[in-house]
Amino acid sequence: MGFGLAGIQIILQIDKAVFMTGYWIAALVVLTGVLLVNILYNVSYQRRMKQIAPLLEAGKPQEYIEGVEQLLKTAKGQSLKTILTMNLSAGYIDLKEFDKAIELLEGISDKKLVGTAVKTVYRLNLCTCYFNIDQGEKALKLYNDSQKIFEAQRGGKLYGVNIAILDMLAAIQNRRYDQAEELLDRARQTWGEPRFQEAFQEIENTLTEIKKEQAL
Repeated sequence: MGFGLAGIQIILQIDKAVFMTGYWIAALVVLTGVLLVNILYNVSYQRRMKQIAPLLEAGKPQEYIEGVEQLLKTAKGQSLKTILTMNLSAGYIDLKEFDKAIELLEGISDKKLVGTAVKTVYRLNLCTCYFNIDQGEKALKLYNDSQKIFEAQRGGKLYGVNIAILDMLAAIQNRRYDQAEELLDRARQTWGEPRFQEAFQEIENTLTEIKKEQAL
């Protein structure tokens, strides 16, 4: 666009000062328009994602996955696709298809993620998957490396319970079973939503099995 306008300025012999003033005004208008379109485009997908998200709470992960996949088919822009891919992984985690979730998450570059919330969700999901497919060393490394990010969210409404679950899984992996039981009791008193009770029960079952093995 700049080269084209420069050609017009030369051909029409427009005063350089006048031309540059018009050029910067035009550039500002174009950039503002591009920014506005980008914002509106992303907001429209955010709204559609909010309509799909309750399906997880309702215990309908397959329908949730189908909805997110439909959004991914039409989404433009790497940033938007990355967010949707992370959301998609949450559906597979609910289905306990952890290998599929890992495949999606490992295809995302952690270094290119922008924003604490986005990095928190990414690491939470990937760490959860590693713990659940017995990749304990990888899970602990990611868990330990993420403490600065998790600390700001620990106890919060959005991700507090997910971090609490990871704390329990990490304690079990480190064979700190008494600590895991204390964290479990505290979590049950703090978060009563049905969706999380299943995860709490699974952790309790794991601790019960460990006690049985230790008693032999």
